[in-house]
Amino acid sequence: MRQGFKQIIIGFLFVFLKIQIVVDILPDFIGYIFIYNGIKQIATLSSQSYEKLKILCIILTIISVPNFFLNDQIIQQTEWLKYYPNLLALVKIVLVYYLFLLLRDVVKLLPTDEALDKTNRMFTWYMFVTLSALLMQSFLLNIPMDISTLLMIIVIVASVIIEVYFLVYLRNIQKKFPKDSVIDYSA
Repeated sequence: MRQGFKQIIIGFLFVFLKIQIVVDILPDFIGYIFIYNGIKQIATLSSQSYEKLKILCIILTIISVPNFFLNDQIIQQTEWLKYYPNLLALVKIVLVYYLFLLLRDVVKLLPTDEALDKTNRMFTWYMFVTLSALLMQSFLLNIPMDISTLLMIIVIVASVIIEVYFLVYLRNIQKKFPKDSVIDYSA
């Protein structure tokens, strides 16, 4: 179980960090492969079937390959590519939604309800911030420049904070599981 969480954490680090030197040094598609492997391990060990989650990882792996080569200037200059980052963000939100469904089932294996409460809180905050950020982008074009700049800064800061907090949350949940992945299922 811990190894599955480790794979997911590494995968989301690849997706979260973008270091562009000619190409993206930490490509998103590699991150989604890590996430896929982590989900497979967690779903297997928790005897859950999450085919939608696995399919979403495969889809994101495929559609994020161009992101490896594209930088922000190319995306902004090409008319049909302007919506590509939003598409990736939207599909990632759907992936995280289904990941939280898996995590809710997995943390129920733990002896206390504390992890389930943290999972529900994290789910609520993550969805609120990411969906708000995605919706806000549509309205920023029609707002005066000084207000839209302030709102963009708030959205970016909130998005970075929630992504970092999500990684910290995953690491904390990983620590709650025993190292040998033996859990008493009789409880």
